[in-house]
Amino acid sequence: MVLPTKLILSTIHLVLLGVLLLLAGTSSFQCSSVDQATLLAIKKQWGNPWQLVSWDPVANADHCKWTGMVCGGGCSGAVTGISLPRLNLTGKLRFLDLSYNAFHGVLPHDISRLSPAMEHLNLSTNYFSGTVPAAVAGLPALRSLILDKNQFTGAYPAAEISKLARLEKLTLAFNPFVPAPAPLEFSKLTNLSYLWMGDMNMTGEIPKAYSSLVNLQMMAICENNLTGEIPAWVWQHPKLKYVYLFTNGLTGKLPRKITAVNLIELDVSDNQLTGEIPEEIVNLKNLSILFMYTNQLSGTIPASIAMLPNLRDIRLFENNLSGELPATLWSLPKLIILDILNNGFTGALPTKIPENIQWLDVGNNKFSGSLPTSATGLLVFSAANNLLSGELPADMSKFAKLTRLELSGNQLTGAIP
Repeated sequence: MVLPTKLILSTIHLVLLGVLLLLAGTSSFQCSSVDQATLLAIKKQWGNPWQLVSWDPVANADHCKWTGMVCGGGCSGAVTGISLPRLNLTGKLRFLDLSYNAFHGVLPHDISRLSPAMEHLNLSTNYFSGTVPAAVAGLPALRSLILDKNQFTGAYPAAEISKLARLEKLTLAFNPFVPAPAPLEFSKLTNLSYLWMGDMNMTGEIPKAYSSLVNLQMMAICENNLTGEIPAWVWQHPKLKYVYLFTNGLTGKLPRKITAVNLIELDVSDNQLTGEIPEEIVNLKNLSILFMYTNQLSGTIPASIAMLPNLRDIRLFENNLSGELPATLWSLPKLIILDILNNGFTGALPTKIPENIQWLDVGNNKFSGSLPTSATGLLVFSAANNLLSGELPADMSKFAKLTRLELSGNQLTGAIP
């Protein structure tokens, strides 16, 4: 494939700019040899084209005399620029990663000319602005399109992106796009396994049509303005492992039919969900993180939650939950964090907090009885504003790891040990 001259220039300059930035930080005694090695690696990657025959350390040890080299800077032999116009270079650019830089400006409308073989395009975490060009549809081999954390505006080309049939990873998050509903067109991307569309002014409901995304493993549509209920397909998806829908305006109750058995992390916090946590949550055998805080959930924590052996982080604070905690909750072998602040729980706390629990916040509830007498693993313990009574444990050596203790607003008596 013969690359157009403009494409040669733009592609080479983009790729080599990152190389030059790296070389600029090389120490003076290393810079010459490192620069030369890097240039030879680039030449090899391009298939050792005859146009770069001068890039030969045997025939010419001074790489500053090689075709296209501009040298200068703080040490002898430091490459500060590369210019290779009109050389009719050929190649198949498959991977371009310019992430975590300070590039700015708009993307060219002929971006599709990069290479029809392009499989991975990563422009994440820069300062690119303007609109995402519709010509991105002209990169049919794309498997990952990573555009998050830029300053793109306007409407993103959903119809064109949906033509990228091979796409497996798509990120558009953290861009100030114009407010718009979640694009139905993305339901055509049936090879998607990773979808990140957080904080991009998305409105409306989570499309039911996304049930066609049968290979989806990670879905993050968080920090938007989504409304309506979480569609049933989310709770029944056979491959989903990570679901992040936090900080939206989602409503409705949690369903009784939950069969997404591969879920590992579920975060639906900071929404307006109501109703109870269903017993059917027991089906999520692989669940490790359960975040449902800052909603309007009511009822009790189901006893079946103790049958989720991989749970390590449960955060249910700021809801309307009540009743006693199931005794089996304390037997979860991997539980590290339990945060149920600001609810209406009653009953007593266990005498001994299991050693695996490091963070326990039960503040602003209605717990009564005595404080636990042993919590050898706790780093943080907050039980403020409850109905606890009695004295502080005399032997505080069983709380040796504590870095924070909050017990105000109770009915405790006696001396501080």
